[in-house]
Amino acid sequence: MNSEKKQIAIVAANFAHVFPSQILKLIDIKAKEAGYTLLQYSTSGMEDRENQLLKRILEKEQPSALILVCLNPYKGILLDFKLAEIPVVIIDEIVDGFTTVTTDNFSGGYIAGEYLAKKGKKNIAVISGRLNLEGGYNARQRYEGFLKAIKENKINYSEKNLYEIVSYSYNEGIEVMEKMIKENKIPDAIFCAAGDMAALGVIKVAREHNIKIPEQLSIIGYDDVEQAKSAKPPLTTIRQPIEQMASAAFLYAVNEGKNILNNPKKITFKAELVERSTA
Repeated sequence: MNSEKKQIAIVAANFAHVFPSQILKLIDIKAKEAGYTLLQYSTSGMEDRENQLLKRILEKEQPSALILVCLNPYKGILLDFKLAEIPVVIIDEIVDGFTTVTTDNFSGGYIAGEYLAKKGKKNIAVISGRLNLEGGYNARQRYEGFLKAIKENKINYSEKNLYEIVSYSYNEGIEVMEKMIKENKIPDAIFCAAGDMAALGVIKVAREHNIKIPEQLSIIGYDDVEQAKSAKPPLTTIRQPIEQMASAAFLYAVNEGKNILNNPKKITFKAELVERSTA
């Protein structure tokens, strides 16, 4: 571990997205308090750029630690960091042999599915991240948890009601809801497993078309970002404890860096339902 530079590299697909940006802000506070400089890098959502970028960070910067947010790069490059004795912590993805900080995504999906089922919803759509992407661990876990819940509650579900998006963004939520309306396929509930920002996009379009929330359309988000509370109506969501996740990632990257090089940890936080006004 290169402790002389006191630099931490943090990498995400896009820090313009709310979840990574909140993680970045919290880790930056921790870093400054501890006298570390935070080096921020974005892959711009391009998978082929991940490995090139990480290789450059390793060769040019030799940081004290590396934190990845929602990324699952080629394992070989991560092993190169390990050989250089640079600890790696991965937030919201799982890579065997490396320290990870996640929420119980399966449980989060299950809680959302069960909640909607108990509310009497029968025609439920899911807006998800890409399920077949190599780094789509959290998306798959949330979807599988949701499927288990609705199966247990004997709800018929068609994969025609699955909408996969790339960037977990507000605009993608708008696009999906507009597509549902155009095709006259409006469900009675939507689980936005791809995050609160997509859910807020759905809410915007639903309100523009005078669809009553939650009477005609229930919506559950995922993450509990700051904007969820101030949404109109306030968003019911599955909370990821973002502050705790950021703190744990920093702790293991810096304070426990030497230990996790050979003894990686798997830190999993509990997912919680936050009941507001959309479901």
